[in-house]
This record gives sequence, structure tokens and C-alpha cells, in this order.
Amino acid sequence: MKMRRHRVFLLCTVGLCVISFLHYYKALHYVSLLRELSAPYPNIKSFIMVSGFFWREKGVAATPLSPASPEEAPPVPALRQGVIKPGGGAGSLGGGGGGVIDPGALDANIGAPDVAGLKNLEVRTMKEPEPPHPWEKPEENQLRDSPNEKQNEDHHVEPNLKKLLVQVGKDKLPDPIKSMGDLHTRTHQLQDDKTPYFVRTSRGAYCFKQGTEMATIKESSVKIGLAGTANDVLEVGKAAQRKTLGLQQQLGKAPKGKGQPLGSGKQLVKCVCRPGWHGPYCGVPTMVYHSNLPTKERLTPRETPRRVINAININHEFDLLHARFHELSQAVDLFLVCESNFTAYGEKRPLSFLRLLLNGTYDYIRHKILYVFLDHFPDGGRQDGWIADDYLRTFLTRNGLSRVKGARSDDVFVINDADEIPAQEGLLFLKLFDGWTEPFAIHMRKSLYGFFWKQFGTLEVVSGCTLRMLHNVYDGDGIKLRRREYYTMPGFRKYENDTHHILVQWSVGSPFHFAGWHCSWCFTPEGIYFKLVSAQNGDFPRWGDYEDKRDLNYIRELIRTGGWFDGSVQEYPPADPKEHMYAPKYMLENHKRFHYLLENPYKHKVQTE
Repeated sequence: MKMRRHRVFLLCTVGLCVISFLHYYKALHYVSLLRELSAPYPNIKSFIMVSGFFWREKGVAATPLSPASPEEAPPVPALRQGVIKPGGGAGSLGGGGGGVIDPGALDANIGAPDVAGLKNLEVRTMKEPEPPHPWEKPEENQLRDSPNEKQNEDHHVEPNLKKLLVQVGKDKLPDPIKSMGDLHTRTHQLQDDKTPYFVRTSRGAYCFKQGTEMATIKESSVKIGLAGTANDVLEVGKAAQRKTLGLQQQLGKAPKGKGQPLGSGKQLVKCVCRPGWHGPYCGVPTMVYHSNLPTKERLTPRETPRRVINAININHEFDLLHARFHELSQAVDLFLVCESNFTAYGEKRPLSFLRLLLNGTYDYIRHKILYVFLDHFPDGGRQDGWIADDYLRTFLTRNGLSRVKGARSDDVFVINDADEIPAQEGLLFLKLFDGWTEPFAIHMRKSLYGFFWKQFGTLEVVSGCTLRMLHNVYDGDGIKLRRREYYTMPGFRKYENDTHHILVQWSVGSPFHFAGWHCSWCFTPEGIYFKLVSAQNGDFPRWGDYEDKRDLNYIRELIRTGGWFDGSVQEYPPADPKEHMYAPKYMLENHKRFHYLLENPYKHKVQTE
């Protein structure tokens, strides 16, 4: 009898635990358990995350479930988890340890390499930057290259180090700080995006323009031959001709129970989606459709688009920055770009991005850039490089957002490293739809030295949330967002109760459907050299401390073979430049300019000096 009571008590306890767990995990009405289990990509990571919240062992909570930035190269010893990348990653405060170096000169039109070593370095004088141009928005709603950008479009030959580097401890490049004025203290007023992303037909269909097939009214009325349907088809171009027959079948053959209401003669008009777009509004891109988002059936278009703020730290990733600006110009309303006059190692460095910003290089997107200037190095950052690495993102987020006016609590905040470029479609979805949960990560295509060395898997980085969650849960700190510990934050439960939403982290994209690009160490050999010597003092081994690793011929050989600084060579899956999501569209359209990232420049032989 006593044993029976114990069994009943045990069964009841287990039952209560299971019910409580399911209630928390799915919030009863969010997603049915059977639907989730039958999905092609079950939300295993969220299951592990939530279960870890209930049964958290001592010491485990302090460690993320997986690094926010997994190593993109062969494994090397690491002393600390977090946002980890070999050699300091894109989180470096600047470039040029061991001397005052201006990586901004890397894009100059300089002749072929003629480097005898790193000892006899000459000074390359630079012109004083022009005064800041008025921050005016371009007349047309189209991105166009600035004159300076076009001028250097075809000149990406390896620069000459003798003309790039400054002699150690002697001369200094002109500092643009005097011309900066109040650039680093200006505020930015966010404006509503008035772009008509959706269109409503005369018969009630509400369709996302970019994802919907369209044809001329005249063509559709002749081919479809159905009364009233001509008004439902909009003019966009030739692509709609492929879908005309399919639209006719949907309008004419829809079952009564689904295609039209019982007892009525009216038919339900639906949007006809282009390849790569899904949902009743044709506004859900494939990268979201195949994601582990648990609320796909609850997605609805917004009347007023959210504003998207993209925060990045810049070192000398200027070509990747051009690709980002062109890729995200439509989706992002404001770029917070942080630059420091200190390297991640604590050495002085010139403000190369500021110089380019003032001389007009980024005039085509300047109306969307808010410059954040970090003029100091954090205490203890020299001894522990992770202090400097974390502080950079903290300063970027808090200083940048404090200068943004007119923001709403449901606007979207996305923080990336400079070598992480989200795809436009993913951020545009977050901008235009309600119903997704937060925070969200992004699955990115991984590559090394260039897009030609494609790596297995994806880089999944927790990248964004709403401004309200950033403030209430993460205390306005971008580095806390990059970690996967939101459910241990003090404000997590209160924020969840206030919003009446269950917070379930999800990822835009999947291991098979990329939602962006992560191009690690994607520079010329000189650019890799700058990255080596400016790396923070915490991500060991610090390869910039080894003289042989800084040799340009050695770096060229790494690019040629896809090898790593520890001597290993990993296996790479085949990469075809014609494949989907090979590289950002702007780079593919300007192949000559970015050829060194799109094709292996040392595939056949290594240049010798």
C-alpha cells in the first residue's frame, strides 16, 4: 500500500513537470507539439535551451550553449568562450599594432608588389581630408557609387607595403579628428519608411511586391479570360508570364471549401509567389520559410514598417563594408558604425574609416550612417583582450543608441561584426511582419580568405531583437545580446510577462538555407597582416606575435591552399561562383573590383617578391 502511494505520487509529480514544461515551451496556443515534431527541422536548440533553464547544473549557466561566433578556421586553443574568432576576429578595435598604420590606404591605386620585408618602411603622405559634406539624402531612392568609389573600382591589385606603412615610432599620418567637428556627437532622427512594399488589388488581395508575380492588365485579361481578374494583376514585367496559367487554375478550379465561400459566387484571390517567396502575402523568404521559427502561422504584415538599426565595429574591412551598405540599403534605416583610435591590442591607430567618410567615399549611403567614435582604451584591456573586445560592442550600442531620436520600442536592433553580412531578404522580413519571436540568430555561409574557400556548415550568431528587449533584458548592451544567456538575465521574466509573449530564440535561415555571409580573414595579404598585428591579447595563440606568420609569402600560400596558421589544411566543399548565395550581389555585379575575394588569386602559383 505504501509502495503504491509512492508510485502515484511519483507519477503525479512527473505529469505536472511535463505539463509545466510544455506550457512554457509552446505557450499552449503558439505551436502544436505534433506540428513541431513533424517539422523538417525540429527546434532542438530551443528544446535544449529551455530544458537548461529548468535543470541547470552549477557552473553551466555561465557558459553559452555554443560560442556566439564559432571558429571559422581549424581549431586552435582558446582560453575563453564567447564571441570567439581566431586572431581577434572582426572585433578588433583597429588595425596596425607595432606602429602607426593606415589600413585605409589599402584601397589605393598602387602598383604591383615590391616588398623586401617589414624593416625599411617608407611613409606615404596622404592629403588632408575635405570638410564634411552636408548630410543630405540622395534625390533618388537608388544607391549609386560615389565618385571616389568609382575611381578605385578597378584597382584592387595588392598594395605596396613600402607606400602603405608608416615608419615605426617616427612619422604619423594626418589625423582627420580636426575635420571631424561634431560628427561623433550628432543625433539622428529616425523617419518612417514610406516605401509601398505591399499592394492591394481591387478584389482584396494584399501582396508583397518583391515576392509576387505580376503581369500587365491587358495580357492577363486576354489570357485568363475571367471577369474581374484583370484588375487583380499588376504590372511589373515579363516574369509574370510564367505564372499566368497557374493563376488561372487557382482562380477557376478552387474547391468550394477552400477557394470560395459556400453559397457565394465570389472567388478568393490569392497572391502568386515568385520563386524564393512563400506565404499568403508572398512576403516570407525561403530563408525564413525553412527556419525554425515556431510562429510561422501567426505572421501578419504591418501597416507601418519597423525601423531597422544595424550596428557594426569597423577595423579595415572596407570592401566588405561596401558590400554591406549596398546589400542592406533598402532594409536598414540606420547604420551605427564604431571606430576607435586604438587597436584591440591597445596601440594607437589612425581613423581610416573616418577619413574615407569625410572624403566622400561613402556619400551614397552617408545619410544612413551615424558615426560612433571610441577615443579611449578600457582599463585592463591590454592584460585581458576580452575586456577590450566586449567593451567595444558595449560602447557601440550605448553611445550609438543614445543619439538616435524617434525610435520605437518594436524597432529592430541588429549587431554584427564587420565580416558578417546579413542578406537583405531576412532583415526586410523582420521589418515588415509581425508575429516572430525574439531574440533571433542568423545562419551565415562560412568562408575563409575569400568566398572561394567555402566551409562546411554555417555560422549561427545571435544577432538581434527589438529595442524594448535590448533595453529591458540586455540592459542596452550589445555584447550581452551576442551571448545566448537571455533566459538567465534579471529582466527576462518581467519582459516576458509584460509583453505576454514566450521568448523562444530562433534563427533566420538554416544549415541548408543561408541568410547571410561570414567571410573571415577576407583581405589581401597586406590586410591579413594588419589583422594579425592588431589582434587583441586574449584569443591565443596570437599569431601576430610570430614573425614567420606575418611573412607575406607565407600568407599568400595560406590563401592559395586554404591552410591555417597552425599548419593544418581543412577540407572544403566544392564552391561554384554561380551557386545561390555564393557572395553578396554587389560583389558579383562588380567582379573586376572584388575579384580577389571571388576567385583564388593564387590558385595557379604564388607570387614571389
